[in-house]
Amino acid sequence: MKPLPTDVPWAFEGQGSAWVESPLQFLSAVEAYTAHRLSTQGCILLRQDAPGLPEVHAALRRLFPAAPPAALARRPTRPRSTDFTWVVGDAFSGRVQRMLLRAPRCRLVVVDDGLAVWHLLRLLTAPAPRPLLRAGARRTPARLALGKAAVRVLRRAAQEGRLTVFTVLPLPPGLAGATADAGIRVIRHGFPLLRALPAQDPPAERRILLGTALVNDGLVRLPEYLGWLDRRLAQGPVAYRPHRREDPRVLERLAADPRARLVRTGLPAELELRRLGAGYAVRGLPSTALVSLGLLARGASVGADAVPAHWWTDAAPAGLREDLAATADLINGEGRGAGA
Repeated sequence: MKPLPTDVPWAFEGQGSAWVESPLQFLSAVEAYTAHRLSTQGCILLRQDAPGLPEVHAALRRLFPAAPPAALARRPTRPRSTDFTWVVGDAFSGRVQRMLLRAPRCRLVVVDDGLAVWHLLRLLTAPAPRPLLRAGARRTPARLALGKAAVRVLRRAAQEGRLTVFTVLPLPPGLAGATADAGIRVIRHGFPLLRALPAQDPPAERRILLGTALVNDGLVRLPEYLGWLDRRLAQGPVAYRPHRREDPRVLERLAADPRARLVRTGLPAELELRRLGAGYAVRGLPSTALVSLGLLARGASVGADAVPAHWWTDAAPAGLREDLAATADLINGEGRGAGA
């Protein structure tokens, strides 16, 4: 493995810690730490009740013993001084926002948590401050007040040059300029650490489908998704990797279908499928995982099927529909051979 760079322009010295709440956030934080030396002390704190995090940490430690130290925790560690780098994966988390209000003016790094990074940057670059709330979140008075206070803290950090976003996603047209004007430093990466790690044994099936949480979250209609699965299964056997929030009804249907093998390891696709070679095809509805695999699984065909308009439920915000359509275009443009 080539040595990781330590002389990059935005490397930070001093103390620091990361607070992550999902497997993707954890992998992104490890990439940020190892490739860019965000701090010389500290560790990655894994939210104690977050599914899959201990398993991802154990798997990564086996592959990369030099990974930054990690520990299970019930809450984030409050930054202690201005000479501190605080890495977070979910700027919409109430825990993170409450800690932001109590933190000194330290360096802040936001790592990937899916398409939420686009939503975050739009809120931070809006002409007037808008509360940091997830799309579709309940807008209670208390939550609005916290979101308004948090957006002021992050906008001030951007103006003072203390805010960095570390992401695998390119920014949509117009957002890159607005982000730069706001003072937010955006670093795009391609998972260099994961690409350098030894390859896993590939699955026996040449066709792999990635699951989705869109049905379970009430955003996509179940019958339409099951129909899509039937059409995909009619093309030949597949290994189906469920999303960690997959709808149980989808899993029940697939468990009874001999054409599908459910692969439930608890590990993210980015970790297990990172070096698929030629002859493999990975498909699914638009997702950040497919964006990542388009960069990691260079030999494979990686593509996304756009979500038709009639699949959406009334609960699906227009902004989410637009972002997923843009993500499908991105995957199919960067994923080489996406028409498999």
